[in-house]
Amino acid sequence: MNLATMIIHFYQQANPRMLSAMKQSPNNPLHQNALMRGVFFGLGVMFFGLGLLGVVVPGLPTTVFILLAAYCWAKSSRRFYAYLLRHKIFGKMIIDWQERRAMPRFAKYMAWGMMSVSVVVLLFSLPDGKLWVAGLVGTICLAVSIWMARLPDA
Repeated sequence: MNLATMIIHFYQQANPRMLSAMKQSPNNPLHQNALMRGVFFGLGVMFFGLGLLGVVVPGLPTTVFILLAAYCWAKSSRRFYAYLLRHKIFGKMIIDWQERRAMPRFAKYMAWGMMSVSVVVLLFSLPDGKLWVAGLVGTICLAVSIWMARLPDA
């Protein structure tokens, strides 16, 4: 019995949503190249660390980095990918994203708030000759906000 079969068998009774996410995920197959698996694994560790740091550092996003870690670990390590899927906090977020491309409403509100604060701070802190930077950042934030608003709520 290989590792993937053991993971699926173990969690089949415990969490059917996690099982369906593991089976249906386009990221389920590991990368064929061992070097690329190592690169994906290292990136997954880095993104996971940044996601954990984002829990305590204001302005640093958690959700994006955890989703990137899940993607990288799905390509490199079934063990670490399964760990993320069964995590008490991050697991639901990853499964919601994989199944429905859904984002929690609170996360949307936090992202919109942080983007708004960032643009306002830029407007007041940049010299007059560099206000175009604030306009560019504001335009990008507006586009991301519209995209997030169109996502279903988790």
